[in-house]
Amino acid sequence: MKKTITILILLLPWLINVQLYACTVFTSTNSKRTLVGSNEDYKKRNSQIWFIPAKNGRYGHALFGYGSSLQAGINEKGLFWDGLRAYPYVDITNDSNKLDIGGNILYKILEECSTVDEVIKLFKKYYWEGFRLSQIIVVDKTGESAIITCHNNKLTVTRKLNDYQVCTNFRISCNEDMENFHWHNIGSGRYKKATKQLKKQELSVENYFSILNTTHQNNIFTKTIYSTVSDLNSGDIYISINGDFSKIHKINIHEELKRGKHSFFLSDIVKPTLKNKKDTEIHDDNYLTKKDEKILIDDKWNITTKLPKAKYYRKIEKDSISNHYIMKDYFMNDTLQGTAYYSSLDPEIIDGKYSEYYDNGNIKAEGYFKHRLKDGIWTYWTKEGKIEKTIKYIDGIKQ
Repeated sequence: MKKTITILILLLPWLINVQLYACTVFTSTNSKRTLVGSNEDYKKRNSQIWFIPAKNGRYGHALFGYGSSLQAGINEKGLFWDGLRAYPYVDITNDSNKLDIGGNILYKILEECSTVDEVIKLFKKYYWEGFRLSQIIVVDKTGESAIITCHNNKLTVTRKLNDYQVCTNFRISCNEDMENFHWHNIGSGRYKKATKQLKKQELSVENYFSILNTTHQNNIFTKTIYSTVSDLNSGDIYISINGDFSKIHKINIHEELKRGKHSFFLSDIVKPTLKNKKDTEIHDDNYLTKKDEKILIDDKWNITTKLPKAKYYRKIEKDSISNHYIMKDYFMNDTLQGTAYYSSLDPEIIDGKYSEYYDNGNIKAEGYFKHRLKDGIWTYWTKEGKIEKTIKYIDGIKQ
């Protein structure tokens, strides 16, 4: 008995680390419609959905996530993506010297792409470090779908072979090992369950929620925090929370985008109250700091409420001429660390002049962003004040 307890104690940290990132996503299609089902499994979170209308040639879209973590999205053209942890983690490097735009590529998918092929082209052009620990499934309203990740430091694209495709948490490039026991076969059980039901059941929202119910998580390590079924042809999105499939609420992305930029907590959609209904619109001005107010930032650039942990502090104001938001960061000795302009604060869209400074007050870097991407001439200085290099960018691409 003691030996068993000891083994469990030793395994507990590993189990917690692994199981917290469980998710299940699946899709199938027929001649009339394409559906996508998704279980987001994690620790308890108050998840949100943000609606961002079309602007400047960019497609209107909805984003799912919590806090600053982006989990999935769907746009007005009927394109859907969802990101899942992928085991085992892999080492990747940018050997092809692709442009690295970080998490911005996840926004770019929804703003610029309408088909799976366009998303694949995007990842062939841009490097995304996130594939080290994740994979992405993309689906469009024609029924095309693909799972995109990296294997042996190369981009891998796994297209569907049937009228359906399933993605869980084992890296899709390792699926030949699924029948054997490997520690990284996380989600293979859910994969098999979803596949079996997709083969047997007709395409319907009701049957999709039956699969979500079968594959949802509810244990000491992880729980399903929200579930969705998206109809990519009609734009209808069906939502349930916390593994409770007795309460399902439907919204339509096209109708929501007509209302302008706004957000809901998913719990408020499924169980709406009068108070929460009043608080759905996003007001970026709410993020502005008062005259003596300081937002404390730690050394990892996370907001903190504890002064001893703070390495920087932030002030946010609004430019009355451009209507942009100016974010100013300071070292704790009141020396300016950086200034950035944003066209939106929720979600954050850096858009305008950017300046960064050393702790001795000398300028470190200066340039411009155009809708999250570097654009124009960027200049970099040494700490002693000498120009180190200048780089020209066009829409984020180094020239």
